[in-house]
Amino acid sequence: MTYPAGDPNFSGAKMPAFDTLVSRHERAAFLLEQLAGDLWRELTQMRIDTTPALRIRTLAQSVRSQTTELQTRRTRVHDMQRTGGGARLCTVEGIFWRLPEEAVPTPVPGQPPPTDPVALSIELWDANLLPRTGRLRPDGTPFSPKEDAVLSWLAAHRESIVAEARKWNISPQAVAAAISWEAMENVKGIPADMLAGTGIGSAVKNASFGPGKVHVDFPLVNQVEERGYLPRRAVWEREKILRSDEGSIRYIAAIMGAYAKVTEDSGNGHYDIRYDVPMLTQLYQGSDLKQWEAALEKRKARNDWGKLDPQNPMAL
Repeated sequence: MTYPAGDPNFSGAKMPAFDTLVSRHERAAFLLEQLAGDLWRELTQMRIDTTPALRIRTLAQSVRSQTTELQTRRTRVHDMQRTGGGARLCTVEGIFWRLPEEAVPTPVPGQPPPTDPVALSIELWDANLLPRTGRLRPDGTPFSPKEDAVLSWLAAHRESIVAEARKWNISPQAVAAAISWEAMENVKGIPADMLAGTGIGSAVKNASFGPGKVHVDFPLVNQVEERGYLPRRAVWEREKILRSDEGSIRYIAAIMGAYAKVTEDSGNGHYDIRYDVPMLTQLYQGSDLKQWEAALEKRKARNDWGKLDPQNPMAL
């Protein structure tokens, strides 16, 4: 964070220097977390005092907190660059994007963020920067603080979710459901995207990135790109896109759109899952396009077009 000479009231970020700064913080946080874990295991095996490891872990948590703040600000800058919105200042030193002190997503004016963070998976941790409005269910009972935080995050990203869902004519609620389930039920504390952009997803089995935890090198994402729903990309390119909120939303919607089209084509017109939230999340979590095509072909061979019955945890 800096301001150009001559305008001390300007608070903003210069690109790509800010990207480099955030990447270095990400790597530092990851290495400290790794060091703390490795040292703790070694000291435990030797049956000696683990206090040094715990001190490093405390330092790692502090750096991770700072890194998360920087990541949320980077998301805002990238969004401004993509949409052309936001204020910028052009100087001989470069282009500076105005970046107010509030974090991303933007808090609601007059409603301060809560001081008691809820236990969400790391990719949706910034939901803790948003106010919880005390939302109620239709029956009048309150949502849990965790659910309320996720609903605030969804509200902040509503336009992106709706726009991407409309592009493929699928339910925006299905995109929101996948992101919400992964944030609340598949909680991870150490982010997979600490090395996003390096191609680590090719080496690490099950590596996933961003809200919704899209698996970066699984058959599904390759199939979606091969069939033209999204541009063909290298693993490291996907990682960089998926570590952003908007990039992850784009991939999730395209994946669900691909499943809806496969269902129409291979289901002989018997099924329409475009607005079937349980079925879209079932397929998103537990299949790929070729596997689903094969399952529908078996139904066709048996002339079995009975009701689809999604049963995996996300669908339920």
